[in-house]
Amino acid sequence: MQPKNKVVLFDLDGTLINSALSFHKIVNRLKAKENQDPVDFEVVRKYSSRGATLVLKSAFPAASNEKIATLKAIFLEQYKELMTSNITKYDGVDELLQYLKDKHIAWGIVTNKSAIYTRPIIEKLNWDKATKAIICPEDINEVKPSPEGVYKGLKILNGTSAKSYYVGDHERDIETAKNAGVISIACTYGYHENDPRNWKADHVVDSPTDIMEII
Repeated sequence: MQPKNKVVLFDLDGTLINSALSFHKIVNRLKAKENQDPVDFEVVRKYSSRGATLVLKSAFPAASNEKIATLKAIFLEQYKELMTSNITKYDGVDELLQYLKDKHIAWGIVTNKSAIYTRPIIEKLNWDKATKAIICPEDINEVKPSPEGVYKGLKILNGTSAKSYYVGDHERDIETAKNAGVISIACTYGYHENDPRNWKADHVVDSPTDIMEII
């Protein structure tokens, strides 16, 4: 039997790429269209890992549910236009992924972001050529914090949970790691809503390159 590997699985938004920059741009376009003042990045950043509805409710606190639904439809259409032309990787991501390649450590992505948004980004970055494990909600029955996505990633990469990692910027990601029995790494950058140091993760990092020292 082929021995199991140490692998590293990542969340996507807020961990590898800063998609909140695009979200912020779109939100302020919508604010201008509604003749409202722009909002600061922090208003958008905090909820960027939890979907467009919460981002818009944060930016438009007085809007009705019906108005939020209308804004969301426009938001998602505009994001489709921006998502591959405005990709911002966090500083150190390229170095980290090169390190994993050099060390022959397999990696993948487990995200709650729909495949219709995830896969064009992955292909634009050529990450589809670097890993076979890109797990989106459409690929599993239960999304994070269910461990199903991590289990699927481990299976694809022939990983063993005892020696593998899941990296994320939200408390839900650390819960996912614990549920899957893998080593958890919390990011202090990204879209956390409270202090990542309070999540009881196995490790806490301030930048992607810090991960190299852990694995």
